[in-house]
Amino acid sequence: MSDEVAADIVERHTVHSEADELLVADTARHTATEVGFDETVSEEVGLVATELAANVLDHAGSGEVTVARISEGDRAGVRIESMDAGPGIDDVDAAFADGASTAGSLGGGLGTVNRLMDRVTVAAPGEPDYGTHVVADRWVRPEYEATADCPLSFGAASRPMRSGAANGDSFVIKRWNDRALVGVIDGLGHGRPAHAAAMAAKTYVERHFDQPMQSIFAGAERACRGTRGVVMALARFDWAASTVTVASVGNINHKVDGAADLQVVTRRGVIGSNGPDPVVASADWHDGDRLVLFSDGVVSHWSFDEYPDLFEQSAAASARQLLQELGKDDDDSTVLVVGDAPEDC
Repeated sequence: MSDEVAADIVERHTVHSEADELLVADTARHTATEVGFDETVSEEVGLVATELAANVLDHAGSGEVTVARISEGDRAGVRIESMDAGPGIDDVDAAFADGASTAGSLGGGLGTVNRLMDRVTVAAPGEPDYGTHVVADRWVRPEYEATADCPLSFGAASRPMRSGAANGDSFVIKRWNDRALVGVIDGLGHGRPAHAAAMAAKTYVERHFDQPMQSIFAGAERACRGTRGVVMALARFDWAASTVTVASVGNINHKVDGAADLQVVTRRGVIGSNGPDPVVASADWHDGDRLVLFSDGVVSHWSFDEYPDLFEQSAAASARQLLQELGKDDDDSTVLVVGDAPEDC
C-alpha cells in the first residue's frame, strides 16, 4: 500500500519483572478494544504482549515493550513492539517454529506472535549486547456490505499419492464481501511431514486472507519454519473491481484461459526455508476468463482446447475431472478451478 503506517504510542513499559508483563498485557488489551477489536481479538493481542514481555525477561533480564495505535489510510490497528539489550535470539528460525516458546512460559513463543498478528518483523543479528527488536502489527478487519453479486465459481479436488496416506497437498478457498482468495499449497515430500507443512501454511493463509500478498507469504514463511516447507500459489479476485492478483513461490502450475492478460512470474524457492518474496502480478478479469492452479502431482502438458466442454459444469466438477484424468499415481495432486458459474455463488 502507498500509505505509510503511522504509530501513536499509548504507553512504553520498562519490563523488569513478571508484574510488568501483566501491566503490558492490560495496556495491550485495553488499546485493542479502543481501536475496535472484539473481546476475543483483544485477548489475543494481550497474549502477544505477554509473550514479548516474557521473551524480554528471559533473554535479557529487562527491556521495553511499547503499545501503540497504528493507522494506514483508512484502516486502524495496534502495534506491540519489544526491545532489549540482551544477547539476542540465537536461532530466529527455530524461535518461529510454532510451539517453541521463546519465553519458556506460554508454550507458543514467536510462533504464537506470528499466528495472531498480521505482520511481524524481527531484528536479532546476534551481535553482543545488540538484543532483539520485535514489531508486531494487528489490523482491524473492516466490515462492509458486498456491492456486487459474485460472478465466479470456485472448486478444488485433492488426493494423496496412495489410499490411506496423509495428503501433502492442500488448497484454500476463502470468500468475503466482493473478494475471494484461492490457492494451492504443496508440502515438500510426502506423508505426514508434508501434510504438517501444508497445514501450517493453510492455517496461516486462512487466518490472514485479507492482508497484502507479500505479508501473507512472509507470515507463511515463518509459520512453516520447523517443517519441511511448502511451495504455494495464491490468487485474489475482486469482482467489484474486475481484477485478479496472483503471487507464487515454487512449482505450483497455472493455466489461464480467456482475455485476462495475467503474466505470472514464479520464483523458485521453498516457503519455510528462507523462501524468496513472491512477484505479485495483477490483471483485469473478464466474463468468461478461467484460471486453473495445480500442483506438480498433476500432468502439466495439457490445454483448454483438449477439454472443450469442461467448464459447462461447476468449478468443483471441473476440478474433479482434471484431477481424475491428469493426476499422477506417484505424487500428491491438487487442482483448483475458477470460472463463470453464478448459480454456485
